[in-house]
Amino acid sequence: PNKIHVKSCVAAVATGKIKGFSHITGGGFDGNIPRCLPDNVVAEIDRSAWKVPALFNWLSEQGNVAEEEMFRTFNMGIGMVAVVAPDDADDIQKILEDHGETVCRLGRIHASEGSSSVCFI
Repeated sequence: PNKIHVKSCVAAVATGKIKGFSHITGGGFDGNIPRCLPDNVVAEIDRSAWKVPALFNWLSEQGNVAEEEMFRTFNMGIGMVAVVAPDDADDIQKILEDHGETVCRLGRIHASEGSSSVCFI
């Protein structure tokens, strides 16, 4: 089911520490995260950072959909991504959790060449 993230996101933005947000809707990780990033960076996502809900495993198996396509198309259990500096991650995590969010640290952003992108490790 969809979750409304407005109150928690507004509280996080009020800190001045948010670099960007990406709502992971249709288009999955690849179609959404680069929209909130500048060019010449890559978002490196650690697939082991969270437990993918069983629904997505079932959908992949029943539809014979490759894992790469699942991440490109679906949110895989991640509804919203906040982009923050590493030094601010603890503060933002606390604010989001205080507003009822489940937070996991998905990865990091580092320099690359060309347009912004997503890679999985």
